[in-house]
Amino acid sequence: MGRRVTTNVSVFSIDWRDLQLNLPNPQVLGQFYISNVGKARSSGAELELNARAKDGCSVFATLGVARARFGAGTTSNGADVSDKKIPNTPDYTASLGTELSHAISPAIHLYGRAEVVFYGAFKYDDTNLAGQDAYSLANFRFGVRGSRVFVESWLRNAFDTKYIPVAFAYGQLAPSGFIGESGRPRTFGLTAGVTF
Repeated sequence: MGRRVTTNVSVFSIDWRDLQLNLPNPQVLGQFYISNVGKARSSGAELELNARAKDGCSVFATLGVARARFGAGTTSNGADVSDKKIPNTPDYTASLGTELSHAISPAIHLYGRAEVVFYGAFKYDDTNLAGQDAYSLANFRFGVRGSRVFVESWLRNAFDTKYIPVAFAYGQLAPSGFIGESGRPRTFGLTAGVTF
């Protein structure tokens, strides 16, 4: 297509014999240790597409799918975790977006970028007791760039999606048995810079 489209495809398979995980210490709350939990396998594929629809307008998309599971006979902290999901590995990730640029003069350009990023469901721990449902984040950026100076405004998590990207087992000190870190809420700002 006139060198306007670039596509990359990757296929992967990882076979662990002694997978190591950061596990909570059942004797000391809030402390963790690294443990060999045994066999695991992760396999999947990734697709990346970049296209220049016309001068000053490009679109992009990515998609990654993965199946990450512990192997048969694998135990963690004395519990059988055979065929359970490996923690913090979403079933899929994807993004879709566009970038626009328009020259006001030979030295000054307006530009903008809009993207939506999708995350599949994943589990927080090796026993798969708790996890995060699938969610998406929308991000925007608009600016003006001169030959040496730029100013841009940006908005991340535009629709204020609530999500918890990281959580750890925390025994009876937390009502759910887990303590987590909330994802970044809607955030906006202004950035300016000078290039040399």
